[in-house]
Amino acid sequence: MDYSPEYADMQETICWPENKTGYRRIKRRDIQSYITDDFLTVFQTYGRIKNYGWPQGCGYLAEPRTLFDIVELFDREKTAYLRWKKDNGGNK
Repeated sequence: MDYSPEYADMQETICWPENKTGYRRIKRRDIQSYITDDFLTVFQTYGRIKNYGWPQGCGYLAEPRTLFDIVELFDREKTAYLRWKKDNGGNK
C-alpha cells in the first residue's frame, strides 16, 4: 500500500475511543502500519457476507461461531462510527 508523496503528510481523522475527543489524526503514510493482511482478509469476508449473504446459504446458525463474531464486531464498529460521525457534524 503506497501513497503518493504529495499526499503522504495529509492527515485522516479516525474514530479512536481512547482519546478524550473521540477521534485521532494519523498521517496517510502511517495507515499501512495499522492494516495487516489478516485484517484485510477478515474485512473482505465481512464485505462479501454483507453483499451476498452467509457462505453456506443457511443463515448465521449454520456458520462457524468465529465468522458470526466477526460480523457482529464490524456491525458494532460501523454503528459506533456512524453515531460518532452524526454527533460530530458529518463530513467537515
